[in-house]
Amino acid sequence: MNAQSLKWHPSALADLKAIVEYCSTSFGRKTARDVRNKLVCTAELLCANPFLGPIEPLLKDCTSLEYRSLVDNNYTKIIYTVHADYVYIHLLWDVRQNEERISKITASRYALFNQEHNNTVNEPPVIYGNLVEEERGKI
Repeated sequence: MNAQSLKWHPSALADLKAIVEYCSTSFGRKTARDVRNKLVCTAELLCANPFLGPIEPLLKDCTSLEYRSLVDNNYTKIIYTVHADYVYIHLLWDVRQNEERISKITASRYALFNQEHNNTVNEPPVIYGNLVEEERGKI
């Protein structure tokens, strides 16, 4: 199965923005661009290879979804799920954080959305190209 598109949870886009802003402030614009480009390229790999990342053991029983993770660099995991025709990015996770927080954050993102949209699964989908492209223009 090949996923045709990549969609981002709005909070995952906020995670991306926060990582880029931190890198820009701490290490400069070039490093921030490089980090952003690496994260986006790694996420794009999932379109052609959605099962590239293993099932995330820390999220095995978190919700009804099967979460997978792919480590982008030594510090950031891309947490995602595979659907029939898209890959959905739920979270960008700094692996240096307390492991117990990952399931709490993931469950809260899932629960908050389901309260607003009873018949959907952890969406609204945000087409990756729209907001990620806007972020590229800012750096």
